[in-house]
Amino acid sequence: MARPAIALVVVCAAIACSDRAEPATSSTSTSTSNGSTTSATPTSSEGAADTSTGPAGDGILQCVETCEVPSECCLPGTPCPGPYPYNVDCKDGRCVAPHCEDDDDCAAIHEGGVCRPVRGRPSCVLPCDDDAACAVFGTHYLCVGTTDLGERHCFEHCDQQGVFCGNATCDPTSGLCVCTGDGQCQSDWTCVD
Repeated sequence: MARPAIALVVVCAAIACSDRAEPATSSTSTSTSNGSTTSATPTSSEGAADTSTGPAGDGILQCVETCEVPSECCLPGTPCPGPYPYNVDCKDGRCVAPHCEDDDDCAAIHEGGVCRPVRGRPSCVLPCDDDAACAVFGTHYLCVGTTDLGERHCFEHCDQQGVFCGNATCDPTSGLCVCTGDGQCQSDWTCVD
């Protein structure tokens, strides 16, 4: 089965510092080999990110890999599950993307990277003031992402040249590759909110 590559979410799409993340105006995403993305986890009632559950629950449906154990969410040949960026989990039969603990996790992956909540998940992002700051990741990254704290970051918007959503569809509002049903996801993945 195809596995997604580790990518930097340039501040959610600033630096997607995980095996599984998400691209969007205010979310983190990582495109997989088939173009689908996974999504972040919700925020708990205290406002701290809940890193042990599934997608954000914000009405944006995305393809997420199914699993029985955390190791099924790992790329072959990586020290996974393990410390960030390999701290994946399997909750309720779905892979949960890795989450950063602090800015040091992100700076180790990309200079200037910081750990900020994006769609409720602590995510590595690259802060920006304009698109020029995002050029290090390629022309398909723009300074259009927003953290949950309102900070701008580099983001891989799905409508940019070079971004492939596979059977999913590009949602121009969120910038994410979205689905309407499991049929748009690769084998062993499911379409969830």
